[in-house]
Amino acid sequence: MSYKKKSWNEQSRTLITFFFALLIGSSLLLGESRWETSPLTEETLMLLACFFAGVGAFGRIWCSLYIAGYKNSTLVKSGPYALCRNPLYLFSFIGGTGVALATETFTIPLLVILAFACYYPFIILREQKRLIEIFGKDYKDYCRETPSFFPTLHSIFHLKQPETYTVNPRTFTHNFIDALWFIWLIGIFEFVSGLHEAGILPVLFQLP
Repeated sequence: MSYKKKSWNEQSRTLITFFFALLIGSSLLLGESRWETSPLTEETLMLLACFFAGVGAFGRIWCSLYIAGYKNSTLVKSGPYALCRNPLYLFSFIGGTGVALATETFTIPLLVILAFACYYPFIILREQKRLIEIFGKDYKDYCRETPSFFPTLHSIFHLKQPETYTVNPRTFTHNFIDALWFIWLIGIFEFVSGLHEAGILPVLFQLP
């Protein structure tokens, strides 16, 4: 069956996300959180960062377990794909927000949320059109039965998963490593913060 190729935006979203994270990281090299002198705020933000990054990493690994080796060849509707049609993006959003919170600022998480809200809805719509071309009525039925992004409480509490599932180990391993970046980035941010405290890196400005 013929279908349209992915758009440049879809193909390059990982690269765009990487450069956006690099931009945030670069700003942290010369700046620090203004909440460094407010331990309660600082530690609350870090606690939330670890929680959201952990959920994001787990969620992406969970999604990869189901999608590895099946993307564009089989319509996956079980596991996380029974919660919503775009669980990879959902957990990327959660994990990305967690990483942004690890900067212990409010500005950067808001920028990340805004960037996601501006960019990903268009990607989701384009992918939906492409998947309708691939799977036709099956995907349209899936759209009627399953929310696009935010799961319902009913789908969360009544989630059923298969006893066994076959995956492509190579694809799953690659996606597993990608998911770990949520955790690694928090460590990198903490290391940079330590360099500021040690006076090795200068602090030129503060981020609210």
